[in-house]
Amino acid sequence: MPRLADGFVNELKDRVDLYDLVSRYVQLKKSGASWVGLSPFSQEKTPSFYVHPEKGFFNCFSSGEKGDAITFVQKMENLGFQEAIEFLSKEFNVPMRYERGGPDQPFSNSIRADLYALHELAKSWFEEQFALQNKESSVAQDYWLEERKFSLETAKRFGIGFAPTDSTALSSFLLKKGQSPKLLQKSGLFRQKQSQGKFISLFSGRLMIPIHEKLGRICGFTARKLSITPEWGEKKSPKYVNSPETPIFLKGQLLFNLHLANKEISDEKDFLLVEGQLDAIRCWEEGFKTVIAPQGTAFKDTQADLLRKSNPRRVVCLLDGDEAGKKAALSYVPIFIKAGLDARFATLPKDSDPDLILQSKGPEALAEIIQKGLPMIDYVIAQKLGKPSLASPNDLRKTSELLFDPLSELDSFVVKDGYLEQIARGLSLSLDSVKRDFSRFTKNRKPRRTYAPPEELSEKESSEWSQRLTSVEDDLLYTLLHDDRLASPLAHALDLAWLDLESSSGRVLAKILSEAVADGPLSVRQMEDLLEGDQERRAFQKFLYHDTVSHEKNALLQLANQCLGVLFSRQSKRNEQDLLTIIKNCSNDPKQMNGLRKQLKEIRTQRNYPPSLISSDSEHKPSHAHN
Repeated sequence: MPRLADGFVNELKDRVDLYDLVSRYVQLKKSGASWVGLSPFSQEKTPSFYVHPEKGFFNCFSSGEKGDAITFVQKMENLGFQEAIEFLSKEFNVPMRYERGGPDQPFSNSIRADLYALHELAKSWFEEQFALQNKESSVAQDYWLEERKFSLETAKRFGIGFAPTDSTALSSFLLKKGQSPKLLQKSGLFRQKQSQGKFISLFSGRLMIPIHEKLGRICGFTARKLSITPEWGEKKSPKYVNSPETPIFLKGQLLFNLHLANKEISDEKDFLLVEGQLDAIRCWEEGFKTVIAPQGTAFKDTQADLLRKSNPRRVVCLLDGDEAGKKAALSYVPIFIKAGLDARFATLPKDSDPDLILQSKGPEALAEIIQKGLPMIDYVIAQKLGKPSLASPNDLRKTSELLFDPLSELDSFVVKDGYLEQIARGLSLSLDSVKRDFSRFTKNRKPRRTYAPPEELSEKESSEWSQRLTSVEDDLLYTLLHDDRLASPLAHALDLAWLDLESSSGRVLAKILSEAVADGPLSVRQMEDLLEGDQERRAFQKFLYHDTVSHEKNALLQLANQCLGVLFSRQSKRNEQDLLTIIKNCSNDPKQMNGLRKQLKEIRTQRNYPPSLISSDSEHKPSHAHN
């Protein structure tokens, strides 16, 4: 696919009305020159999500998320960078421009967009096969209508289809529709090895259940075994076959039925999490419209983030009552806590599932089970200890620390205190004891900074410095983006070999400073053009859009010098260690040994004289790059 034309991304951002974009997702109210609303990224009662249309960025204080229009769309719609560009291009009628081709060049979709289109074609074809009046299709219809007791209306609503036993029929159809062989290879719908040059379908003689991503686009399939399903040689074919991971089918970023549940969810409703897709379909058919299911794998942080963005009241987990179900439930708790999601756990009777309960006893019986669910803290305590009054002090400690770990990663003190109160109540301990233990736990596991803020910072700035950043590369990037005097002197004083290029901030710094050596200071737009990948963009925007206090004159310069000293010292110690290793393995050649010792002495002497940026006598004040 051709590269985007130089300057197109910035042109697109200029033409996107950030208020217009964000207000489609968040109810905003005027607040001075900005707009404010409830965070779309976390649950909150007091608005802390600010949009600055004139400056082109948003800032969410409750979650720490910040960025521009592209970042916002990526987060809200779970899109990649290229997809977000295409999304905004269509929404705001800004034609895509590429390096090659003139203005008449047709709109070029990404490979992901092409795969979505191919899956939509496949889904329609499977539906047609399901509706045919022939022997094979009747097997799929009988399974759906007679054995599973679902309706044709539900089949239509969920796009249920049938894959015939002819393993080349699907590929023949898609190729006739103009789909390229290369795209078929990437789709995940066919086996890796072809047969006599023909694409062999991964799904044969199976009931087809389409999988949608959050926006409702088809991204994959789950195929259920039927009586006519061909066996796999000596091995029996599995009951379910899922699409493999592809550019659009990532199990950890999908939840079955989320595209429909999202239309029903609100901050007064709960998501209902069940284990199976057919269970989810039955729940939806019986009126539980906010039901969702994992995609055949363990529940992940990324899936919890998808739920959090929908701002539900809570998530109710309806899991099997066997040991596997209990183990799964316990693994969900830290994920929910870290994501800022409230959750309850309802246990199903042994050897039962939502489908059986709804068919045999009706929706009232399932609603009663859901009503008896336990809050997640109480559930953990019940599963780990049974009766806390009979537990040993050591077991009480282990259980509390199991919950302390995810709690320590929360930003909200209010939420932390609320959970600590639940822990104290559930374990029959004093709140003061639980809080002291939690404080000791977080103190012991919290990494310490390797250097302190400069003395020139005020108390407020010093506090912000110590809490805001995590590495010297982060700190240096922050100073560079908020004081436009620093680029040129940093570019000449800093050896890029000192930077940790494994970190996103280190890579961004290296690119900016390399360009600054050649062409002098760069504008923010020129810097953005250097970025590659979402990680680098997130690192850049994190510090570009970070709210700053009014620094005293040259305070950022002093911060930059502090970082420069740390980097120099870090590299010096590496050089020293490398030299000591050489000396240790060196022969007894006196001349060579003397030379190495001389180098070692020079390294240690130079460490006392780190490079420093010269303070400017100009009255020019630090500028915030995004202003």
